Amino acid sequence: MDESALRQLRAEASRADYASMARLAHALYENGLSVPEVMRECYGVDLPTEFLVLAEADLWRLDLLLVCTHQPWWLAVPPTRGGPVAAPDPPTGTERKLLALDPDLLPLGYTLGTNSPPWENKEVLCYRLSELAAGRPTVFRLREKSTRRDKVKRRGESLMTVLEELHLEELRETERQMRDWDVGAEEELVGAARELVERVEELRRKVAAREAR
Repeated sequence: MDESALRQLRAEASRADYASMARLAHALYENGLSVPEVMRECYGVDLPTEFLVLAEADLWRLDLLLVCTHQPWWLAVPPTRGGPVAAPDPPTGTERKLLALDPDLLPLGYTLGTNSPPWENKEVLCYRLSELAAGRPTVFRLREKSTRRDKVKRRGESLMTVLEELHLEELRETERQMRDWDVGAEEELVGAARELVERVEELRRKVAAREAR
């Protein structure tokens, strides 16, 4: 695609319109840009190594306690892996609402788990573009229906840290709840929770290895 067409796509792209972002990302991939380069073009900052590793691992398919947002995850899937997915924004428009509340937020996903808030007003994990620009992958949280910026609170130093804490907490809670169950059921449920912790730990090792290069 020539530079004139790319300029037009850049002008049309809006984080409030997933389809326009997907068109831009697809064109950038076609022009030979890598995933990190496309992410920088789309969001104006370098996304952290942990994000790139999690995107490569198809985080949304790992059955972890996080329901991924469309952006930025689906834009980080190059054409060689079938992306970027050309899908409309969710009917609820949650990502657009959060963007309108605070454009500095980059929503990442909604937490699951025994102690997570109810799905009707779920907890949303986000990066901040200003933090990423400063080289900090700090993760923030807010409730889906929040209407005030001061409700955005720091959740952890990175997404990997938050995921690890979330899954360890779920494992401990599962173990606590299973004490009064029969042994077979306890072993199955605790084993499933422990397997998720192991998946997160493996992802953390991959992030550390990539950062050490």
